[in-house]
Amino acid sequence: MLDTHDAGDKKNAGHKGRDVEMKKKVEEIMTKEVITAKENDSLLDVATVLKENKIAGVPVLNEQEEVVGVISEADVLKLLGSFHWYTSIFTAHDLMNIFGEDLHDVQQDIEKASKMKVKDVMSKNPETVPPDTLIDDAAQIMHSTGFNRLPVVDENDKLVGIVARADIIASLYEK
Repeated sequence: MLDTHDAGDKKNAGHKGRDVEMKKKVEEIMTKEVITAKENDSLLDVATVLKENKIAGVPVLNEQEEVVGVISEADVLKLLGSFHWYTSIFTAHDLMNIFGEDLHDVQQDIEKASKMKVKDVMSKNPETVPPDTLIDDAAQIMHSTGFNRLPVVDENDKLVGIVARADIIASLYEK
């Protein structure tokens, strides 16, 4: 958990610079050009976007452009983990050797997953924050919820950015 300390506290005097950074607002460190997914996008398409952009998750928007969820690598892995044959240790080639002729179940699961929509797998009702949220408050929300990223929305609940744990950590080291 991140703490703020009284700058006059002698034993915490070395944290003075960090305290100033934590008083910054989310809008100062958030990513403004946000890659998003739609509720009805295919899971396969979103997984491809995550991989190609080297990101771990994206906000999910409905038809009204409101944030209704977040889809992340963890959500995809949770789905894969529900298939009795899935393990991150084996490659597709290994699975073929293990299951041999009995790949029908594996093939059905893969087809099922490829037809799934983002809305079927995403984390629903995500925590969102307004742009003027203090970085310290965003960090506290992430800590208490376990979320790695928070969509940033304006007063009309429209997405204006996203802040990730990495953004918060990087802000601590900016001069």
